[in-house]
Amino acid sequence: MKLSKILAIVLALVMVLSFAACGSKPAEEPSTDAPVSTEAPTKAETPAAPEGAPEIKDATAKITFADFSFKVNGKEITNKDLEGCSIYKITVETVSSKGNASENTYGGYAIKDVLKAAGCADATKITAVCNDGYETDAYTITDENAPYTLLAIEKDKELGEDGTVWFAPCLEEIASGYAKLVVEIVAE
Repeated sequence: MKLSKILAIVLALVMVLSFAACGSKPAEEPSTDAPVSTEAPTKAETPAAPEGAPEIKDATAKITFADFSFKVNGKEITNKDLEGCSIYKITVETVSSKGNASENTYGGYAIKDVLKAAGCADATKITAVCNDGYETDAYTITDENAPYTLLAIEKDKELGEDGTVWFAPCLEEIASGYAKLVVEIVAE
């Protein structure tokens, strides 16, 4: 009987100490001096998504692209240049200039990774140039939109015509901000 009392006291003491160790500490104020990341989100670093933003899915382990190339400021970028970069899929709903709504899934690389591979990681504005000479308006890259801006190798699992890619600013709800048949990105 004595052993069971000692065991009960030890068990009670262990429980009390366990509860004391689980006590919460007051939250510390976040530092305002921390640098802001402009890289695409990773599993370890996922910034708060803007309200209404589409989900970014890391599809690196699921997608392998056939050979492709496009230019950034005249420099040819290929599969090899983006080797090791994450591949993302983002499904967006857009409205055309005629008011037609559509949903598309883009698969490709975060624009910051593309610019870094091209040697212009500090660029803040880009223009997409299409194979027919069309150019998009200059698009400003911000910390908020950079993770959602893709240079897409595929759209709805289809590759671009004649080896072209898509410029997909996936926070934009108006289709006119997107570009197909892209052959070059001009970064400034």
